[in-house]
Amino acid sequence: MSIKDTIITYREASRIINNRESATIEELEKSIKDPIESAQMLAGLGGALKRLEEEDKNPGVLIAPDHKVASLLQSFLAERAKEKANFEELPMGGKEVKFDSNDWLGWAGSFFTWWKGIKDHDFLAAEPDPQPLDNTVRIALLGDWGTGLYGAPECAKSIEKSAKKFNLIVHLGDVYYAGNKDEVQERFVDLWPQNTGATNRALNSNHEMYTGGHAYFNVALEKFGQKASYFAFQNDHWTLVGLDSAYEDHDLTDDQVKWLRNIINNAADRRIILMSHHQPISRLEKQGPKLVKKLGEFLNSKKIFAWYWGHEHRCMLYDQHAAWGMYGRTVGHSGFPYFRDDLSGAPEEPGLSNWHRLGSKNLIPGGLVLNGPNDYIRGYETQYGPNGYMSLEFNGPHLNEIVQAPNGDVIYNRPLA
Repeated sequence: MSIKDTIITYREASRIINNRESATIEELEKSIKDPIESAQMLAGLGGALKRLEEEDKNPGVLIAPDHKVASLLQSFLAERAKEKANFEELPMGGKEVKFDSNDWLGWAGSFFTWWKGIKDHDFLAAEPDPQPLDNTVRIALLGDWGTGLYGAPECAKSIEKSAKKFNLIVHLGDVYYAGNKDEVQERFVDLWPQNTGATNRALNSNHEMYTGGHAYFNVALEKFGQKASYFAFQNDHWTLVGLDSAYEDHDLTDDQVKWLRNIINNAADRRIILMSHHQPISRLEKQGPKLVKKLGEFLNSKKIFAWYWGHEHRCMLYDQHAAWGMYGRTVGHSGFPYFRDDLSGAPEEPGLSNWHRLGSKNLIPGGLVLNGPNDYIRGYETQYGPNGYMSLEFNGPHLNEIVQAPNGDVIYNRPLA
């Protein structure tokens, strides 16, 4: 059974754990001798189950909360599912694992020991200077793509088959459930679009870091020939920078800020574009105050032309920031099944089907939000928002942005510079 097809639902996780509550507590106390640590882990497991319950509104559709223990539990059970033969084919895609009620008794101790033993991979330093980039270049951006399901494989196929070849393909992060070795291999590397001559890059994310980032650093980066989790490219007109906002959660290491300052100070009159997993600002989700604080000197001096990020499961194109002059872009819709936003009060943009306009609010700029059904989640098409990806076309000082459906159909195409 492939990890990429495996769906771990709340109903199954809850059934095998809640039905063996006393045994779970006994196994935890045997595995973790420190009573304070044991109590914390028990509370953490309870919180994980609660979070999975809250997310599991349509049982059978993949869920992966931004919750470390919930994601670890799902990854652990998905790995153990390879030992099992009981799976139920799901009409909306994937296969739900059906566990025997006694399975958890043999697994609980090893889960707690594995969880306790997770340590972060060493942080790796990037090259000090940007890599060269042609003045005419085409880039594909995928965000929150690592599900192996729904629109994700179709995005990869259309990028592969594109008549206009891509020179650089970037993942903005998130391989589910917790980015372990098999998940990174099967849900990311094995399905990654194969474009001859293209450079590939992957950004770090919270889901990859739930298991310490080991598979991200040792499998994904090695496959891509990528030295570190942050990087830069540069041509005569543009400097493109990928940042690691996950090694320190929704933040940047001090080493990166120092490195970025050097990159920007040596960029001359080139326009700067940032890419990261986490958002600096959001009209619909949490803000990124630590990111903004670390990069405040560049934002306030209007050094950043545009910033592309994932993490939020939607596609949104922000208006220019009133104070920073920056264009924000959310590209977190490439493979994750996300519920549609309530945009009943936001008018449709004239001439653009399935795009709604949000006004500015609370000092956050408004912009266009992609809406509409997801035809890849069978039976729940109208409840989930569409998957897709972005293409950036650079021609000298000019930049054209294209939003594409998984099959490659163009649903937005406008110049940004």
